[in-house]
Amino acid sequence: MNNIFITQVKTSAGDNAIINSTERNEKHRQAYTKVLQLKSFNLIQSETRVDTPAKDIDEAELPLREHFYRDSLRRSATFLKVASEEMGRYQTEWHWKFFFEFLFYHIMFYNLFGPFMVIFFWKWPGMPLMINMRFLKHHAQFYFQLLLWLGSLAGGYWYLFDDKNIITLTEVVFTQFALLIRAVVIAAKYATLSEERIKLYKQEVLSEEIFTFDLMMWDWRLQTPKVLFLEQLRFLKRRELDPDFYKIDFLCQPHNKTVKQLLQVDVGFYREWLEQQDESQIAPIIDNTFNCFFIFGYLVNSFQKTHSPNGFSKYVVVQSLILSLTPCLLRVQYFYEIDVGAIDILRIIINVLTTFQAFFGSFVFLQIGLYDLQRKFYILDQCCYMLSIKEQNYSSGKKLLPSINFNNPITLQAWSMLRGMAFDYGRTYDFRIQGFYSLIFIGWIFLFLFGIGVLLDFIHIDFFQTTLLSEMLVILTGFIGYYLWHGAQLNEYYETFDILLEDVRNMYVDILRKKEQYFILNLDITNAIHKKFVFLLKSQTKSLETITQYINLIIEEIDDAIRQLNYDEKHNPFKIYGIRITLNFLQSVVVAVFTVVGFAVQQRMQNVDVACLSK
Repeated sequence: MNNIFITQVKTSAGDNAIINSTERNEKHRQAYTKVLQLKSFNLIQSETRVDTPAKDIDEAELPLREHFYRDSLRRSATFLKVASEEMGRYQTEWHWKFFFEFLFYHIMFYNLFGPFMVIFFWKWPGMPLMINMRFLKHHAQFYFQLLLWLGSLAGGYWYLFDDKNIITLTEVVFTQFALLIRAVVIAAKYATLSEERIKLYKQEVLSEEIFTFDLMMWDWRLQTPKVLFLEQLRFLKRRELDPDFYKIDFLCQPHNKTVKQLLQVDVGFYREWLEQQDESQIAPIIDNTFNCFFIFGYLVNSFQKTHSPNGFSKYVVVQSLILSLTPCLLRVQYFYEIDVGAIDILRIIINVLTTFQAFFGSFVFLQIGLYDLQRKFYILDQCCYMLSIKEQNYSSGKKLLPSINFNNPITLQAWSMLRGMAFDYGRTYDFRIQGFYSLIFIGWIFLFLFGIGVLLDFIHIDFFQTTLLSEMLVILTGFIGYYLWHGAQLNEYYETFDILLEDVRNMYVDILRKKEQYFILNLDITNAIHKKFVFLLKSQTKSLETITQYINLIIEEIDDAIRQLNYDEKHNPFKIYGIRITLNFLQSVVVAVFTVVGFAVQQRMQNVDVACLSK
């Protein structure tokens, strides 16, 4: 497709000039070639990070340099290697062998050996891995994991060997389930790492810098500059999209406050990556064209400011406290009836802390999944705003950016890339979260069937066990239901975008159909939207043939965006176990669940009536 388009820019003299994309790109290339030529004549010093390694920089001259040199001076060689690898990775990876391997390690630590695990595994897989997993090191993560092991020891093993036990088997199973899902969450992290990274974990003790670098969920929750850049770059590489087209211009100039916030967006390794591409244009705004790396970062930052993740965390804390404290609250009367010693109290405290930490450390990932979907809604709504040619209001917030310049085919390409980015953003993290939700869903099915068995009187449990299992079932139902409902809403956006693209396409089809009235006869235009775009087209060229070809090019680009949208809808919708989640599907599931529960309750009532009559 011919990507030449006509656009209007301001020259240095302040007058309007008409240039096309080929001329503008050639202008940039010529400027960059001139810079390289001056460098070859030593008229411009070539002291960049690539040409001058950080280790060769004198600390005394750091005040004369930009902050990137300060960062590189502090970074170790291993860190730079890891960062370079991250910029090169783009395919979503999931290694089952690593998942089960690290799941085994953490189950062994939590349930059997604890810190003594290093005695058995010091040679294979080796001490570096034990230390990197924080199984043995003076570190907060080590002490948190040690507490989990102590809870497992105090609850599980003490229950087996102590006849006078105040901890019930239900609580032991409860704690072990919490530890299991915690181990699954951690193993899922290692399953998404590359083989080279796993080798690095096994071969050398990594610095705190790299350990923090690999805390993916923390970065993802806070949307750090590293995440903002790497996830966009990976998406472009996965789709084999040219970053040169990842730029947008708008129908009108954004507000000064908006431009200021765009300029302040930090996208991590963006500058380093451009240096590797020998690219000179690193500014967020070039010739009134906005770099989408910064546009997307601006939208994400806006969401983070207005929707703090701490709100969800409060609910997770409350839910974890309920699950961990309920066993104690249910047995307050029991404690009055027997003598509870100091050791028993200590065991109860350890069990409560262990259960709370395990549930909180697991449920927080469920919370991140919900928070992630809300972020997608926010960005997708902004994509709708940018494409809308009518006054629209979306639930997630106000319009942050002007409508895009539809007269620019490359802008239409960039918008399509931005829309795809919003759906695909953070696929590696989605893998972990969806995998965890899949496990939770299996647990929910077990609890649901167990509850049906209790209702049908096939399974007999006491009030204490019923309360604990009911709490867990209610909380998991809330998480799963809310997550699936959000997923169904996410799939609804495909239809919304299809309607918006058709509206824009129909506008240009109407303009093309009335081109003689608009461009030759110059009749009055009653449609305000048509009037705006006809004025823009007239300001760029007077040739009717050129206008016709140009409008056809725009329509072709819109058709291409629709085809890409339909492809994504078919191949990349929100799914669980390969099933596309829709609102109709959820309604059917809810009806089925209530039907089963209603049948079980009816059968239980009939059994009660029969028992009463028999007496």
